[in-house]
Amino acid sequence: MLRFAIATLLASTVTADNGLTVSMYENGALSGTPSKTYTITSLDKVSESGVGSISITGTLTFPILGWHNFTCEFAQTSLAMVWVDGHEVCTDAKYLENWSNPKLRGEIDNPIMVREKKDLAFRVHLYRNSSIPASTATTFSMKWSLNGSSSITSIPLSAMTTEMSPSEQEREALQKEVQRGWGNWNQHSILDIVKLPDSAVLTTMLCNKNDDCITDTRIELDRGNDCYVRVGMYAGDQSYTQFYFGQSKTVSGNVSVEYTSTETNDLTMLITPQTVEQGHKIRIAGRFAWWRSGEYTIVSGNEVTFQGTGFDKFTMYIQGNTTINGNFIDISLDNGPITISTLKSTTVQSARSDLTAAHETRMNYLRTTFKDRAEVALAIEASAMWNLVYVPLENGPLFPVSRSWNFVHDAATTDFDYVIFDWDNLFASLLGALTNKKLGYSNFIQAMKSKTSDGFVPNYAAGGMKSQDRTEPPVGAKVLEELYNRYGDKWLVELVFDDLLDWQAFFLRERLLEPLNLVCLGSYNVVAAKTHEGSTTAGMQGGRWESGLDNSPMYDGEFFNSTTHQMMLYDMGMTSMLAQEAQSLAYLADQIGRPEKQMLLDRAAHFRALLADNLWDEKIGTFSNKFPNGTFYERISPTTFYPLQVRAATDEQADSMVTNWLLNKDRFCISPTGDSKGNGPDCYWGLPSIQAGDPAFPPLGYWRGYVWGPMAQLTYWSLKQYNTTIVNQGRKAMTNQLTSLMMSQWNRNRHICENYGPHQNTTDCTGTQFYHWGALTGMITLMEEQYW
Repeated sequence: MLRFAIATLLASTVTADNGLTVSMYENGALSGTPSKTYTITSLDKVSESGVGSISITGTLTFPILGWHNFTCEFAQTSLAMVWVDGHEVCTDAKYLENWSNPKLRGEIDNPIMVREKKDLAFRVHLYRNSSIPASTATTFSMKWSLNGSSSITSIPLSAMTTEMSPSEQEREALQKEVQRGWGNWNQHSILDIVKLPDSAVLTTMLCNKNDDCITDTRIELDRGNDCYVRVGMYAGDQSYTQFYFGQSKTVSGNVSVEYTSTETNDLTMLITPQTVEQGHKIRIAGRFAWWRSGEYTIVSGNEVTFQGTGFDKFTMYIQGNTTINGNFIDISLDNGPITISTLKSTTVQSARSDLTAAHETRMNYLRTTFKDRAEVALAIEASAMWNLVYVPLENGPLFPVSRSWNFVHDAATTDFDYVIFDWDNLFASLLGALTNKKLGYSNFIQAMKSKTSDGFVPNYAAGGMKSQDRTEPPVGAKVLEELYNRYGDKWLVELVFDDLLDWQAFFLRERLLEPLNLVCLGSYNVVAAKTHEGSTTAGMQGGRWESGLDNSPMYDGEFFNSTTHQMMLYDMGMTSMLAQEAQSLAYLADQIGRPEKQMLLDRAAHFRALLADNLWDEKIGTFSNKFPNGTFYERISPTTFYPLQVRAATDEQADSMVTNWLLNKDRFCISPTGDSKGNGPDCYWGLPSIQAGDPAFPPLGYWRGYVWGPMAQLTYWSLKQYNTTIVNQGRKAMTNQLTSLMMSQWNRNRHICENYGPHQNTTDCTGTQFYHWGALTGMITLMEEQYW
């Protein structure tokens, strides 16, 4: 809090000048203190030579509202992006194989709509092409056309301000701070140990005597990955990491890899063979990631050096029986463990001692902080940290859902693999912030700033490309409320408050279904319609994707209006979340002194009344979706509980819902004692994604009966709004039962599941095997027991 107060004071005393701020860096990572900083008064041409990277920052003020288009030109860059208020409006797209056509399928944010807020943060990141002579300049130019005009004009000096807002300055400082240290920063492979900001990559491969090698791997045994991985601790402060890998189709060995790093960026790694045959070896290689330049040198079989352009050289020392093999070093495992370290004095014994101490220090922190729930906290921490990545296509580190998911289609190298999913990533901010506030914040910011030209956070975003036709469940304000109540940082609220208002406005503008004007689902790409590039709608399936519940039985059938681009169904879940968001935003408005508090409270009350008056199904005693003709569509999922988030039910109705639905062994299967007692083997773990009496449940499949973390979190928040004996019993029973489900998979497989099987005998994940939001089934217990 003190740091925030000082930063705000300093920022508020600076008088910003007209122009934009150019910062030049000798290194290729926009890192450290700039070698030169100056102000420019025009974007018609920015030209610099002999530098590694360049940033241009400030604020653009738009003279009028409307749709605005940008035209950019780049020369001699290896990578370049331009963001206006988080919208990537231009890129050289050299992270794509087909980089001559960066505007793919109408998916990027150009043009953008300026509806209310005219002063928008401006960022340009230019990474120099290191293959050109130092005397050859890297250049950039940018112009705009306002409100749909065909006239492309220079951006006037009067529209430029050298400073960003205080909250944007806080964001910039935080995201630069967390881009540091050793970690598994590269999404594609956990065998890449990467040092930031240098971008040095040490790859540790496992090979047999025939030179068959495991060269890269993710955690999941799917999507083309045939190597078995079992992860262990990944400390939130990045002080200790451990995992096992091996047993592929060609390599039978299995090793443990663990490493510890210090605040001074020293690394100590110990690789211990578990079951390996004679002749197995670790093969190491070095390089630099993301097109960044540097020199990797094999000095001897026991010594290599890295020197990224503009960074200090560092040495890594190898203890073991080594052989230089071309560009690789092979280290025999025949004699037992080996070490790789930046410290020359490291031995196997000293490495083991250091690693044991680092592990125990972290465990002591978890035991002290979370007491008898330390193992649950360890699993939650791991769920986020094992998915922590950095990619320069984003302004800071983030938690993609899983290392197996990538939506940067046609990427030029796997270094650029990643994807942001709307509510998945927003929920991950809670998981990461449990033990590392700053990484949680960075992820939250990147998810929120992925918003589209039409003002909503998209279903997916990756490398500037987004699902411009659809959003997903709005949970950003509720997540932000949780983060604020835990840490109290007002600047984060100020940073994204308008983004959250824009998201609300999108629903009110595009997703209210007449005549009742409750929220519905839809699909329409306004950018594609304006640019005539790509498809304007994904129809009924686009609406299903927008629900986040891609194949839920709640949306079986075809009832999409191709004229209004809306699903013809009043949606209780989406309406409830929109109302909850308004309620959370009202609270946050009060915290930062914004005038919208009463308007937002009135909005929440309006939708609360609509839910209570129209979507309560008296016949079945719970909330249900409804067609505009007045017919209920009685396919009941946990979204039936979501209206409780805004107390749309009376206490008596809430008690009835918990008794007859949540605690019913034939519906949502939560045992009153929270231990699955009395449940049948098919709905043993509870809270399936469609109630067990639905005909879709027995065959199962994705959102058709599997158990999902986000449904657990939203149902928990819903039940938390009531304080009756019955609701309290049901809520506590649900948290215990679902946390037991999560820990059963964590303890057995070290997996955090995308979704979990409801059957008692489910031995592994029913979805992706390491997908962070599965840990929400443990997070609800920490919240219930006040560890959050």
